Parts: sequence; structure tokens; C-alpha cells
Amino acid sequence: MRHLGLIIALALFTTGAHALNEHQGKEMYQLGHYEKAIEHWKQAAGEGDAGSAYQLGAIYFDGVVVKRDLSQARKYLRQAAEQNDARALTELGGFYDYGTGVRADKKRAAMLYLRAAKQGYPSAMFNIAAMLEMGDNIAQDKVEAYKYYLLSRDQGFAPFAIKALQDMAANMTPEELAEAEERANNFVPSL
Repeated sequence: MRHLGLIIALALFTTGAHALNEHQGKEMYQLGHYEKAIEHWKQAAGEGDAGSAYQLGAIYFDGVVVKRDLSQARKYLRQAAEQNDARALTELGGFYDYGTGVRADKKRAAMLYLRAAKQGYPSAMFNIAAMLEMGDNIAQDKVEAYKYYLLSRDQGFAPFAIKALQDMAANMTPEELAEAEERANNFVPSL
């Protein structure tokens, strides 16, 4: 019987039941075990964990516990973005939006923000709304911009979105506002 327990434990371990992940590294990080957390995230990212890759991207971008390294930050954010991690898509979008360590590419930024916004990520919703409002390397669409401002407001980006909504509402028809409200009410996050 003792061997059966060992076989089950080994089977669980090898099938990924104990796979390394972002949250385990976060626990280490929050306890102040920064080097241990970073090594954990590196191993987990190497095994394909998008969340761990995102954390590494953020760590290398911030440069608080490691030397700031935009190349490493982009590498890990790209890895996470390839797996549709909304946080990574948004951060990587920011790299291209502002030309942080790369040549500015507003179209690429818009594409990345939009992918994250469609997942319901608040800061990405706000960023794509601003681009849609202005037609910033994306087709101008006031109704869609207003929709994303509404959604970002409701998801925690209120201070910024409220001002944008007020400004836009002054220049939109009642029909456009109603359409934007309807789109926001019917929004369903998707990958």
C-alpha cells in the first residue's frame, strides 16, 4: 500500500499537478525572497507559465530588485503576450506606444491594447479608447472609444475614464451615446 501512495504522488508530480507557477513565486517575493522568486519564475516561465513570464517582464522593467533590463523585460513580456496574458499585452503595448527601448509603433501598440481590452483588462481598455477617440494609428471610432471608456471606468479606471467620458459626451449625438452604452452592456470578454 505504501508503494501505491508513492506511485500516485509521483504520477501527480510528473503530470503537472505540482507545476511551478506565478503565484508560488509571488508568495516568495512578498516574503522578501526576491532572488528565490526570480529563479522560480524563470524556471516556471521556461516550462511555459505565462504569469511567471509576465512577472519577470515587470521585474526587469521596474529595475527595483534587479538591474533594469528592457531587453529582458521585452523578452518575457513577449513570451507572456504570445499566450494572451492581458497584463503582458498591455505592458508590451506601452513599449511600442511610447517607444520604450524599441522604435515607437502606434499600430502595433493599438493591436496589443485591443487584444488585452477584448479580454476585459481595464488599462488596456482605457488605452485603446484613447487611440480610438483620436484615430491614433487606428480608425477613429467614437462609439467604440466611448464603449471602452465606459468599460474601463467600471473596471477600476474611473478617475481617468470619467473625464474622458465627459469630454466625449459633449461631442456625441444621443444615438451614438446610446449605441456605445448598448455595446458596453453587451460586452463579453474573450481571448
